[in-house]
Amino acid sequence: MSEGKELNLSEFDILKRTFEAIEDPIFYLDTNGVILHANSASGRLLGLPPEKILGEQCFRVVHHTPTFIRGCPFVKAKVTGRREIYTVNLANHWYQVSVDPVKDESGAVIGAVHILTNIDTVKKVHELRAVLGAIIEMTPDAILGEKPDGTIISWNHGAEETFGYSADEMIGESVAKIIPPGYLDDWKGILMRVQRGERIEQLETRRIRKGGEELELSLSLSPILDERGIVTGIAVIGRNLTEIRKAERALIAYVTEAALRIKNPVEIIAHTLEEIRHLHQAGAITDEELSTTLLIQVKHAMKIVENVGDLQQSIISGLEEIPESYRRFLMDEE
Repeated sequence: MSEGKELNLSEFDILKRTFEAIEDPIFYLDTNGVILHANSASGRLLGLPPEKILGEQCFRVVHHTPTFIRGCPFVKAKVTGRREIYTVNLANHWYQVSVDPVKDESGAVIGAVHILTNIDTVKKVHELRAVLGAIIEMTPDAILGEKPDGTIISWNHGAEETFGYSADEMIGESVAKIIPPGYLDDWKGILMRVQRGERIEQLETRRIRKGGEELELSLSLSPILDERGIVTGIAVIGRNLTEIRKAERALIAYVTEAALRIKNPVEIIAHTLEEIRHLHQAGAITDEELSTTLLIQVKHAMKIVENVGDLQQSIISGLEEIPESYRRFLMDEE
């Protein structure tokens, strides 16, 4: 029965119900900006009953100004004869305002349809993207966006600094371009894991810089999922460990060599001092002989210190990649 009633609706009734059903605020304006028709959503937006909206010029009830605001899309649409759009903040919400001119048979503008669409979510997403984009560009780490097959779609400044390739040189290329031949099979396995939705954290591997230098990196890979949960891309963050690892190897070599240089002489000094202590306790040596022997052992200890200092200087002078904080420590400047 209800279906029959719907079928008997007039075209005007259908249009009127449609007009009321739309949740976006809609005004129909004459050429002077007077609101001739407004849907219920318009009243809810403005907090006014229909009788306070109809017959009023739009700028008075929407912007509370005595005339059209600067850049008003309605004023522009009357001149251009086509849709005009702008963004405005009303009642702490962001709206995209579109004005479509209504024309008569001759093409003259006789009014306009004024629609406000809430874009709070879109606005927040754009703002978040702008912030994230700035962070990505400012970070010294290499950040890459890849398609699921490894084709590069984004390449930040950190990636340019790390690998020596510009974004123009790498976008559209396969990431395999910077992977050493011996690591390609590992990369294919990792790619399959991420394609299945797995995240990979702090994977230490190697990559190739433009010019052929091999780099040591820590990579973190995360799948990018669409609203269906399908992997549509891969986000990769790479931290260059090359200089750190070189410094670590240099310091390990230093500690190992220093231990070898110190161990035997220190053991000899310790053994000698223990013998001297027993001899002195037994009265086999005088206080003067004890003092002389201790002085000799002090000189031996100072020689060990000098020997280690020479080793430190040798390490520092021969390896430029030692971080400055380590360098100051080795030079005893802290």
